[in-house]
Amino acid sequence: MSMDSAAMSNELPPAEASAPTPAIDMHAHSPSIVPGWLRAVGKKVLSVPTDPLSDLRPGRVDLAVITAVGDPMGTRWRGRSAWAGVVEQLTAARTEAAAAGITVVTDPASIARPGGPAIMLGVEGADTVGTDPQRLTDLHELGVRVLGLVHYADNGLGTIGMSAFGGRGSRAVRAGRRSAGLSPLGKEVVAQMNRLGMLIDLAHADFATTMSTCEHSTAPVVSSHTAASAVQDFPRFISDTEVRAIAATGGLIGLWPARLGKLTLRDVDDFARHAAHLAQLVGAEHLCVGTDMNGVTGYIDGYDGPRCFPTLAPVLATAGFDSAEVHGILGGNALRVLKAALSQENRGSMPCEPGRSVRDRQE
Repeated sequence: MSMDSAAMSNELPPAEASAPTPAIDMHAHSPSIVPGWLRAVGKKVLSVPTDPLSDLRPGRVDLAVITAVGDPMGTRWRGRSAWAGVVEQLTAARTEAAAAGITVVTDPASIARPGGPAIMLGVEGADTVGTDPQRLTDLHELGVRVLGLVHYADNGLGTIGMSAFGGRGSRAVRAGRRSAGLSPLGKEVVAQMNRLGMLIDLAHADFATTMSTCEHSTAPVVSSHTAASAVQDFPRFISDTEVRAIAATGGLIGLWPARLGKLTLRDVDDFARHAAHLAQLVGAEHLCVGTDMNGVTGYIDGYDGPRCFPTLAPVLATAGFDSAEVHGILGGNALRVLKAALSQENRGSMPCEPGRSVRDRQE
């Protein structure tokens, strides 16, 4: 890392004119992932932020990965099947994007043309795939290109790093009811995601699931929104060993500007410290940003949602990153990894069951 005064303003530092670098948020949500009444109460009582997708434009975010929540936290309250709950969230994201004049992209060629904003669809918590592997192909047909294996509940693919209530790891693993890590089905799904061209997200996975996925994946993987447990111990942060394993796949660790009381990062100085540690460990080329927009109860001091995305540039510059590294962390690295993972499309896929399309399988 080296200091670069060009990155010290609140503007993104200049990129090469012949190859502009897009700004990419590797993990975010549409406001519709929680009930409207609950979001309104949270905003009034706890000042929980709500950021419409239209805020991506003033924040000059060219691409955001907008994820549905696939575990019971995101589906059970909807009163329909888990699969229908995921489809409902993906449809809502498309609808909100269209209303804001935002395009939905699925291929690297579209990502490589800054001038957005655009969104790419994702799901965190592949619970429906864990009970019905055919759903992986269905998700791909629906435009999903990023899939988090687990969220806040163990599923048929793997085990979690933290419960929804903040407990470390899986209760079932602690009780000896199941083994930690990627299941045999999980290993098959990892291989199929590689073939389909879907990026694997390990945020929320435990150590065993992360390490096994890194071992079995033939494409880069990411942990889209996390931090370094070596800097601050918190169950959702990952160890140096996991960081190295993810980087060894060619993948990325996503810097997470979320504040959860006194448990996680407090401000942009903490954000910078985590970034510096991770860069010293594996290089700045293995860092990106995942803000968790609309999925957190608050942001760190000094960052206030997607409109503030460009202000992360001077924060990183102050930490010692040069202009090229800042561009990489704020989008260039994510573009590289998305292109690498998604370019594996059409190398073979699990065909739909005869006579059954995604539409036939909605319920």
